[in-house]
Amino acid sequence: MNITIITDNRERASGIPELLVEKGINVIMKQLAVGDYMIDGDIVIERKTSTDFVQSILSGHLFDQCARLRKTGRHSLIIVEGNPFNTRHDIKPAAIKGALLSVSLSWQIPVIRSSGIEDTVQLMIMAAAQQLNLPVFIRKMGKKPKKHQKQQHYLIQTLPGVGPMLAQRLLAHFTNIEQIVLADIATLTKVDGIGKRKAKRVFEFFRIEVK
Repeated sequence: MNITIITDNRERASGIPELLVEKGINVIMKQLAVGDYMIDGDIVIERKTSTDFVQSILSGHLFDQCARLRKTGRHSLIIVEGNPFNTRHDIKPAAIKGALLSVSLSWQIPVIRSSGIEDTVQLMIMAAAQQLNLPVFIRKMGKKPKKHQKQQHYLIQTLPGVGPMLAQRLLAHFTNIEQIVLADIATLTKVDGIGKRKAKRVFEFFRIEVK
């Protein structure tokens, strides 16, 4: 897999560059003017811990960063590690939700949550693979028409607690929506990123009686 990811020098201590190298990724360390990572010269990624993300909301720095990301003219992405709704900062959930919506809708920069640095590495490699049209991460999905793939992907994202990356993992694991609908809680938890609580919510979603 010939993928090169330029990494800002300040990210060295995060442990992510080492994990990328272990995955066979070419890592170039240098000082980036904007963002923490750059993929194929076209994707700029800003990585934040949940605490960093909340702090940037409170300080207003988040939207300054969004402005700089947009000015690059490249595809931009913000990855938030951890749960921003569960930090020590005194901030209302509505403020966090408002910031997430503003970044995604007003600034048109996707915000993706990850469980930690290993999940972040996986997300970056998946983004690089899609950018370079590498099939390695979608091989389990078969050869369905692209239109149907997108429709299924968007449909799965309507499930409670399911975002773009988790939707892709679900489809990669089960191969079609019918299998997801029929899966029990124990089977759903076999998908990376789905714990018992989220699996229960998805399971119950398909079994709610409509009156």
